[in-house]
Amino acid sequence: MTDKTPIAAMARMAGQMTAAAAAGQAVGLNVLLAEMQALAGVMPGVMTLPDPAQGAPDEAEERRQQAETEANFDNMPV
Repeated sequence: MTDKTPIAAMARMAGQMTAAAAAGQAVGLNVLLAEMQALAGVMPGVMTLPDPAQGAPDEAEERRQQAETEANFDNMPV
């Protein structure tokens, strides 16, 4: 494709640079997302979103899990 004027050529190149910058941002964000997901898998106490197919979470079960988590911490005063 040939551009008939220098302004059209510059406009085309600016569009290509914008597309390349956006693609570069997307790659960086995908890497960040993968890192955050990996960290969430190894951090204790990370909340996960409930599965809508399983229905509402049981409140008694949530309290039991919270009590179990709290029991694992040392609550000595400093």
